[in-house]
Amino acid sequence: MWGRRDQPTQSLDVHACTPFLWNPATGQVTNTPQPKLADSTTINLFCSGHTFLPDGRLMVVGGHLFDSQGLNQACIYDPVANTWTPTAVMNNGRWYPTATTLADGSVLVTSGSFLQNGQTPNNPIPQVWNNGAWTELATLPNAVLPLFPRMHLTSSGKVFMPGSLAASWTLDVTGGGNWTTSDGRAQGARDYAPSVMYDVDKIIYIGGGNGPNGQAPTAVAEIIDLQATPPAWKATAPMQFARRQHNATILADGTVLVTGGTRGGGGPGGQGFNDLTPGQPVHTAELWDPVDGQWTELAAEQVDRCYHGTAVLLPDGSVLSAGSGEYRPTNAPDPNDPLDSHHDGQVFSPPYLFKGPRPLITQAPVMVDHGTTFQVDTAQAADVAKITMIRLSSVTHSFNMNQHINVLAFKPSAGGLAVTAPATPNVCPPGHYLLFLISKLGVPSVWYVIGPL
Repeated sequence: MWGRRDQPTQSLDVHACTPFLWNPATGQVTNTPQPKLADSTTINLFCSGHTFLPDGRLMVVGGHLFDSQGLNQACIYDPVANTWTPTAVMNNGRWYPTATTLADGSVLVTSGSFLQNGQTPNNPIPQVWNNGAWTELATLPNAVLPLFPRMHLTSSGKVFMPGSLAASWTLDVTGGGNWTTSDGRAQGARDYAPSVMYDVDKIIYIGGGNGPNGQAPTAVAEIIDLQATPPAWKATAPMQFARRQHNATILADGTVLVTGGTRGGGGPGGQGFNDLTPGQPVHTAELWDPVDGQWTELAAEQVDRCYHGTAVLLPDGSVLSAGSGEYRPTNAPDPNDPLDSHHDGQVFSPPYLFKGPRPLITQAPVMVDHGTTFQVDTAQAADVAKITMIRLSSVTHSFNMNQHINVLAFKPSAGGLAVTAPATPNVCPPGHYLLFLISKLGVPSVWYVIGPL
């Protein structure tokens, strides 16, 4: 994790940051070194994009100079060596870019704004990073890439962009890149909304700003199956609460948890961007079930989790909901209200943790290849109804760039279960995953990390 600044007395535009590690098992916090440019100048990773590489290192692209003015730097964090290393610079600055791990382990970077002649345009040129070098791809035709575009790797190897624009686009990253448009969402452009691939080629787009100039959030949720002929957006049940600035997390059983956000259409400037008026932030969590398309209200948080809040699936199947705040709504030097910045978090225990005993994985491989069958030892094999594998989270600004779920085929074997890995990296990009055995009561196993594929 990292924030906009290390101390509340610092400038909102400080050009340094100190990322830190949090151990969910012990609560221990450990600072990492400060990331730097090749010339040893410190940088601020706030408002960057990030995704995990196949070997477990975290790639971070862009960052913060000033609002809307992004760094052209990309850097890599090695969690084993606890080091930050700069890699090749991008074609221009990127503030609010999206980073997407592709099937071959390379990283697609899209959008992000930069300073040019006194203006801050969005970077129109997608780039792919591979082994320390960047390749430029074609620009989006007749449209401007939104900030933090929602991007998902699909089974075709292409990347689908469901938002925040009303139109949906697909990018073929081969041959220099080619964009094609498809069915658009009926509810139009919706910003600061989570987009989740909840199954192979199946996406749900949840809530977001949806009024004139983005004032009023919506509770509407829309789904699309990219394997349908033709793919088309359709409505699923709406949430119980309209939300903007919320997060959505794939849980161990494949359901989708929504936390935080604001239902308000006012706030600074009356635009609804981050309405923290008392009563407007939504504390109640909601759970969406892909089987019936319905939402269930769950427990409420104690703290506002709106702009810059995060939500991450933890190895035991619970969810960390943390942060929020550090917002500059005007051009004043430091108008951020300290009461609106939350240097804390809460851990949410989903309902499945209260339904019965948890299966226990006693042995599993640390690495598997696509399409192979591997052994998972468990004494509860007869009680396992489902096995899921969920890629590690990397979330910012209401979008988890790294989460990805696969439901695995399995059958009984001596001492446990014979489990089949996903067939191709298109449906299961290489990297580290959390493996969960789900009991017949719907209870996930005690965690076991598996990867890299």
